This record gives sequence, C-alpha cells and structure tokens, in this order.
Amino acid sequence: MIRENPKIIRRRKLGRRSVLAAGGGVAAAASFGFPSIAQSSLRGTRLTVLASNWFVPENNTQLDQLAADVSRDTGMEVRIERFAGDELSTKVASVIATGRGADIAVGVEFDTYLYANRLADVTELADEIGRTYGGWFDVAQAACMVNGRWRSLCIGQAPAAWNYRVDHFAAAGINQFPDTFDDLLKAAQTLHARGTPIGMTLGHASGDGRSTNYPVLWAFGGKEFADDGRTVTLDSPQTLQAVEWYAEIYKYFIPGTTAWLDADNNQAFLASRISATVNVNTIYLASRAAADPARKAVADNMNHGLWPRGPAGRFANYNINVWLPFASSQNQEGQRAFLRAWYSRNFLPNWTKTGQSYFIPTFAGFDKEDVWPADPKLQIFRELNKLNRLPGHSGPPTPAAAEAVSKYILVDMFAKACTGQMKPAEAVKWAAREYEQIARRRRN
Repeated sequence: MIRENPKIIRRRKLGRRSVLAAGGGVAAAASFGFPSIAQSSLRGTRLTVLASNWFVPENNTQLDQLAADVSRDTGMEVRIERFAGDELSTKVASVIATGRGADIAVGVEFDTYLYANRLADVTELADEIGRTYGGWFDVAQAACMVNGRWRSLCIGQAPAAWNYRVDHFAAAGINQFPDTFDDLLKAAQTLHARGTPIGMTLGHASGDGRSTNYPVLWAFGGKEFADDGRTVTLDSPQTLQAVEWYAEIYKYFIPGTTAWLDADNNQAFLASRISATVNVNTIYLASRAAADPARKAVADNMNHGLWPRGPAGRFANYNINVWLPFASSQNQEGQRAFLRAWYSRNFLPNWTKTGQSYFIPTFAGFDKEDVWPADPKLQIFRELNKLNRLPGHSGPPTPAAAEAVSKYILVDMFAKACTGQMKPAEAVKWAAREYEQIARRRRN
C-alpha cells in the first residue's frame, strides 16, 4: 500500500513494500509553459511541499525533478521535505494547527474530511484537470470533495490484486483465478489439501487489514452505514453472510493470519508458504527484478487476479493519496502552479507509467492513456483501477468511518468469528455496537 501505521483517525500509508526499479523512465526536464505573468509574480517566492517516499524509487526522483523544473520555470523556490511513516501525519497535523510550516502536503482520503475548513478551495482547478483527463472517478470525488467543493486533489490509488501462484493452482487442477466467492472457497479447500494454502490478513495491518476485509463485506451486500453516512447498518443478513463465508474459508488458511501485519503476507508468499494472497504489485516487481534465482522464480510462477464477485457484485478497497493545499499558505498562487505542473501531460502520464500500476491516478480517461505496463502479468491493474470504494461505502467518507478503520472493528469482526471467539451472529452484533458508539459520539 502507500503509508505506514495509523494514529487514531489519521490512518496514513504512503508506502508499503520497498521495491527495486519498476521499469519506465524518469522524465527529462520539462517546461510547463507558465505565462509570463505567473513567472513574474512567483519569482522570489517559496513553496514547501511535504511528502514521504513512494516505494517505486523512480517516482520520488520524478517528484524531485518536478520541483526543480517548476523552480526553473517560475523563479519560485520549491522545496520537497520528506518524512518517514507517521512523522508525516504529525507534521501535517502541526501545519493544520498552527498555519505554519508548509504550503501543500501529501495526505490520505480521510484527511480532506478531517481538515476541510483548513484546506484551500481548488474546485476550479479540479474541474480544469478533470476535463484534461476525461473526468474524475467517483472515488476521487468522494475522497476530495466536501459540501460540493474540492478541498484536495486526488494523486491516485494503489490497486490491490489477488497475487497467486499459477503453478500451485495448476497442480490443484485450477486453471484460472476464481471468479466468485463460492469458487474461491472451493479452490482454498483444494489447495489446502495439497499443502499449498492461501492467506488473507486478519491482523491489525494498516493497509492489508482494509484491503482484504472491506471487499468481502461489500461483495455480500453488507454496509457499515446507510447512504447518509450516519445511520449504522452493519447488523444485517448480508453482513452475516459475509462473516459466515469468511469463517468457513479461514479453515483453509495458513495458520497465523490473525497476527499478520503488512509485511507478513509478502514474506509468506515469497517463501512459497502460501499460494495466494492480496497485495499491490510490489511482490511481483521485487521478484521480477531480483538477482536471486529463487526469488526470480516466484515472479515467473505467479500472476494477478481480480477480486471475486459476490452476490452484490465485485468491489475492492485501496489506499488513496491526495494533495492537501493548506488554506494558511501565503503562496496559494504557487500551490496552483505546482499542482498544474503535477497534473500536466508533461509529467503525470510518465510518472504513472514509471510506477508500473503501483499507483494510478483516478481519471476515467486514463484507461486510454499510454500509462499501462506492457508486462501481461500487470495488465489486470487497469481493471482493478475501476473497483475501489472508500470505507463507509456507499455513504461518504466521514470521521466516523475513519475512526472505525483506525480501530480495526471490521477486521476484528471477521477475526472473532474465524477463530471461534464468537459465533458469526455474535461477531456481527458486537461490531454493530462498536459502530453505534462511534456514530453516537461523532453526532454529539
């Protein structure tokens, strides 16, 4: 995924697994064609951008080059300040509280709702950018708009696919990744019997805890909240059906998944101890680039699959990053200049292609852009890019939904039922009570 561990509501994930070079190239210095009036008004100003490290190294180099190019074109000094893990969360919170320290920062989807009244209105710029790339996906609008106004701009999302061992599946007589949850259950039974089980994270992993649990809830028709984002609807027959399915397939998991953190499923897959798990493309990219023949063999023998369909459809949950333009900035013209450069055709398509679908901007028109990797094992990410929903779906992202994420309530609901700590119906009612307490507190 994209960042490290959560702190209360502010779950941040700017990077997940360090990978080797992912292909693509770093763009040469580009001119962004700023009008002379912008160059004269920005000359001598300063813009401070807060970021962390994306885990395709070339993408970080591209951001540094963009800062240099914008500085050259405008005469404005653009400084990139990077922070590790939760340090970025702390720094963003400090800027929000004091109004000092930065002009723009990388944030995550819930930040827009948490900090909306401290963020600049960038609606006109969002509309301009959307027209350039065929319109924003609904998930981008949900993450970035508050009360009908854009308070952030979506950088992109990190699609999580089913990573699976083609050789293990073939040995079990399974010739493609299962298309339905019923088929996935049957495959898990067969693979377990052959000693090559699957595994999904049921631990307090800030990235995988979301990406491997919310899609199951939604696929069976379960929802945390009604469309108003306030009414808790978790206790439902659909949620119970999702929990019962999870408790059944858990019998065929590798042991220990209730303690898995974000790195554990990677390690299990790379060690060939599991035949399938949910992850972004970093397992494959690291294996493909490895010098070690055993590690490289993992890439040769794996592929990626879509999330299965459930009774209510096919869904996914990925981390999203956004640009947060601080309203306290004394250089809002510089903010807009930097953002225009980021979203320009001289920069964004190449940045996207370099990431090999690790991080994909949320534009409808990108489906037809030259941003997709040629590697056939990565082509499925084009379809995965269309499936993302935010926690709280089908309601809006809210502080209540964010708090539920930070407390791993949905993850624990599934885990309690899977381990026998509670019966499925009891686990659903427990989780619903937790949600009710959060919603009540947030309403008061």
